[in-house]
Amino acid sequence: MDYIKEVAKESLLAMGQTSPNPPVGALIVSSENKIIGRGHTQRIGGNHAEIEAINNATESLANSTLYTTLEPCNITGNTPPCTEAIINNKIKHVVICQKDPNPQINGNGIKILNENNITTEIVDKIEIVEYALEAYNHFMKTKTPYLTLKLAMSLDGKIATNTGKSKWISGIQSRQLVHKYRSDVDAIITGVDTVIKDNPQLNVRLENISKSNQPKKIILDTNGRIPINSQCLDSNTIIICSNINDKIEHELLNKSVTIEKIPTSNSGSLDLKYLNDILLKHKLINVFVECGPTLTSELMKLNLIQKLLIFISPKIIGGSKYVPFANINSDEMSKVFNLKKIQHSQIGKDILIKGWF
Repeated sequence: MDYIKEVAKESLLAMGQTSPNPPVGALIVSSENKIIGRGHTQRIGGNHAEIEAINNATESLANSTLYTTLEPCNITGNTPPCTEAIINNKIKHVVICQKDPNPQINGNGIKILNENNITTEIVDKIEIVEYALEAYNHFMKTKTPYLTLKLAMSLDGKIATNTGKSKWISGIQSRQLVHKYRSDVDAIITGVDTVIKDNPQLNVRLENISKSNQPKKIILDTNGRIPINSQCLDSNTIIICSNINDKIEHELLNKSVTIEKIPTSNSGSLDLKYLNDILLKHKLINVFVECGPTLTSELMKLNLIQKLLIFISPKIIGGSKYVPFANINSDEMSKVFNLKKIQHSQIGKDILIKGWF
């Protein structure tokens, strides 16, 4: 069995549940090469992955090997250090997919294990681990949230028909994949125009996702125009606005909606320079963006997007309306947005392009 792939898959079970802690997977293998324990990071304040795996072990851990997607912590936070539990349970060897970029831990967890005669090994990260940890790694490096922009467009680059209709540009397999991506994040951002036009639920509709595990829904709504009967309004919703009348605010609060107010820019729309402050206030690190061309352009111009997911459908809509980046005007090639890395794959009849800035 490929234990690295197995522990990587375990880490995916923690995604969307643990911020600001990283989603980590752990696996314990006996000296007879049998998996005897596994676990993943629990919600904030709960056990780390290594502790879950130790607690779930079916036999003695003496002389066993621990596989973990991130270096075991050596600090006391909401929980005791994982290194302590590893030492106390006489685990012999620890295989690590990545050092922890947290400066309090970086290399120190490994050092403590080595000082207690536990051998360690750092292996090459595989794609699943990179995906699970990309938001955490970005946050540790920049102290800002990780925003992924999702777009579905036609072959000729349109995100809606000339009348604004977009259901459905992408195929069913692509839409199912989007729900999986939604389940992995802390929050979904959209604009009030999208809510007014489409009345989306903005949730994850997969059989194995319970209501308590849904990502936060964040609506950018400068002047509080959101219809009070919108499907997305509940205790899991955050409205970010600048101006809102007392009646609408009272009705939203009665629905247990959270309201956050930020200044407007010179154009009169929300000053999105404050967006990251609101996300961090609510401990939202890994964020999915699904919005129209105006917000898409503004987020791009402020360099708030770290990753693109573009689903291209084999449809031609025509016309000149509803181009996703129409409000971005680059006069010279030296000023265009360049992706550092791209991947592509076929999803049903659609092509998915992933790109990283």
